[in-house]
Amino acid sequence: MSEEKKISKEKFDWLNNLSFIKKLKQVKHIGLIITIIFVLLLLLILFGNFNFLSSSSTISASSNSFTYTTNAEYIKNMEDKLKALLSKIKGSGNVEVMITLNEGAGVVLATSDESITTNNGSGSTTTVSANPVIITQNGTNTPVIVSENIPEIKGVVVVSSGAKDVNVRLNILNAVQTLTGLANNKIQILIGE
Repeated sequence: MSEEKKISKEKFDWLNNLSFIKKLKQVKHIGLIITIIFVLLLLLILFGNFNFLSSSSTISASSNSFTYTTNAEYIKNMEDKLKALLSKIKGSGNVEVMITLNEGAGVVLATSDESITTNNGSGSTTTVSANPVIITQNGTNTPVIVSENIPEIKGVVVVSSGAKDVNVRLNILNAVQTLTGLANNKIQILIGE
């Protein structure tokens, strides 16, 4: 065995001496168990509902009142505003707008970490849990909001009956770019009826 391999092996010898590693080596079908856990995590990520805002809710913090809506309501509101503005462009005619999002809205809540250490026969285990910070004001419990994440727009499609005219099309493109911050390749302007 070469000198490098011996040094490399010595570096990881302490890992093999850990009691839980020895116990893992004794478990039959450990590869199958790890595969099942991986598949379950993958399914949870793919089909789990991680959207904080699946229904409308109003959260009040101190003197401010924040209203959070669903992603569908946010998109509808943005589409209506953009449609109203683009229809005012001279020559645009009848305008329809569709917006897609990269990710939905969300809020980041203030949390307090709580550590619990338990001693068992083979050593101690520390469990850390993060609990949201709640403020009680006038008998109402409200979470403390650290920040609000506004949804990121993925792309915009505009259908305009006046888009046959190059100047109208350019004006629509410039307006959408200015309002959304999207690049040209994320905005599609089509000629409508």
